[in-house]
Amino acid sequence: MDFNFKNENEKYNFEDLVRVVELLRAPGGCPWDREQTHESIKRNLIEEGYELIEAIDGGKPEKIADESGDLMLQVVFHAVIGKDLGEYDIDDVTDAVCRKLIHRHPHVFGDVSVSGSGEVLRNWDAIKRADRHQSGVADELRGVSEYLPALMRAEKIQKKAEKAGFTPDLSGHNTDDFGAALFELVYRCRKAGADPELALRECTNKFIDEFERFEEKK
Repeated sequence: MDFNFKNENEKYNFEDLVRVVELLRAPGGCPWDREQTHESIKRNLIEEGYELIEAIDGGKPEKIADESGDLMLQVVFHAVIGKDLGEYDIDDVTDAVCRKLIHRHPHVFGDVSVSGSGEVLRNWDAIKRADRHQSGVADELRGVSEYLPALMRAEKIQKKAEKAGFTPDLSGHNTDDFGAALFELVYRCRKAGADPELALRECTNKFIDEFERFEEKK
């Protein structure tokens, strides 16, 4: 197999990325890459996703592009593993997402009319519930992944419930009910226009600065 892939002065495209990963996992390629499974690299998705968010917050386009590539690599890596196992390949991935986008944008690819982005989101949610055979919003709330960070999941569920006209009862929890207290803080953050995940992150960073000053005085 030819591993002299391309002149490094040329610009690589998506197909090149897929081919590079295939070569890395091919006989004679990289022993580490060949050993990886869906399970062994799954946590990399979380790390690379957060690093992309950090790059977006940093506002440097070249860094955003770089970190986007790292996240894209994880999707391609899983697809190549899937192909090796006879499960699926990268074309199944792109086919699935294209079909989903076309299906959930009937106002673009069909004959549905919308008045604005609000109606677009309502239609999207309704189509998504139908696709997942969810009988109502409660099923949709249960379908929000439990693998999300707890604060982010609470915020997402609150927003979905609120769109359906429901406001949580925040009264009556005792001081030992820390879960209810956190849930209420998420609600108050939302109403104040703050992102609870980011608010906690900023507070934690301030705590680190405070500790650093403490440490320097020792």
